[in-house]
Amino acid sequence: MKKIAKILAVMAVALTFSLSASAQDMAQATEMYNAAIEAYGNGDATAALDGFQKALAAAEALGEEGAALATDCKNVIPKVYVKLGKDAFNAKDFTKAVEFLTTAEKLATEAAQEETVADVKEVMPQVYLGAGNALLNEKKFAEAAAEYQKAIDINGENGVAWLRLGMCKSNSGDVDGAVAAFAKASEFGQKAAADKQLGNIYGKAAQAAYKAKNFAGTLENVLKANEYGFTKLNVYGGMAAFNLKKYDECIKLLEGDGSVNAKYYLARAYEAKGNNAKACENYKAIASDKNFGAYATSKVGTLCK
Repeated sequence: MKKIAKILAVMAVALTFSLSASAQDMAQATEMYNAAIEAYGNGDATAALDGFQKALAAAEALGEEGAALATDCKNVIPKVYVKLGKDAFNAKDFTKAVEFLTTAEKLATEAAQEETVADVKEVMPQVYLGAGNALLNEKKFAEAAAEYQKAIDINGENGVAWLRLGMCKSNSGDVDGAVAAFAKASEFGQKAAADKQLGNIYGKAAQAAYKAKNFAGTLENVLKANEYGFTKLNVYGGMAAFNLKKYDECIKLLEGDGSVNAKYYLARAYEAKGNNAKACENYKAIASDKNFGAYATSKVGTLCK
């Protein structure tokens, strides 16, 4: 009987010790959780994450007793990862930002935290844009294009991403891809910037065509450039139109241009159309030019009597 009483006494002591240890473990887990909250409130997301993860491990080790605390940790950890992602983005560490935000989205999805998932989806395209911009500045066009595409995959209406993607494709020689991307950029709020880029594309094509004496290609690209407000190469278009005997197109492109070249071709186009008065007006304007003066003076003598 005494032996049984002794065993029961030992068991009672062990149970008391176990309950005491469990309470102590719960207190320590709670203390870690509270310290993590304080760190998060002070803006130290790194320390906060470490604290919440340790509190979570301690709470889960307590089983049912720590279940509520474990749930609290799981609810806040995704938000901490979002904060870490935003901090990394602001520090231009785009690789870390993507890593943190990807983890945040995964954990938030598991915890059915729709608001946090939405927050990630709002921030992530900005991260990809930032990464793309850094690569674009280094002229790493293919790598930059990949980052812009990731932003577009999240939000297909991101006009800035479409615009930058077009710039990458244009610089890589993918003209068709660039034109398609700029069209999307224009559709989603970047019309002025997209038009400027499209005008430059067709302007470069016009210059290349004229250099190759491809007058039809020159005129076609100059007219396309005009559609986007790019008129700097109208002289090339006018000269090409004259060589193609498209005198009305020549006059339309060159009228109002004060350059010597423009006036020379205007004069010849008007002469070809039989409008001697306008031809003389332009020949007289260049009669003193060192290159065209002799020819213009001879025309004045025969047409302008």
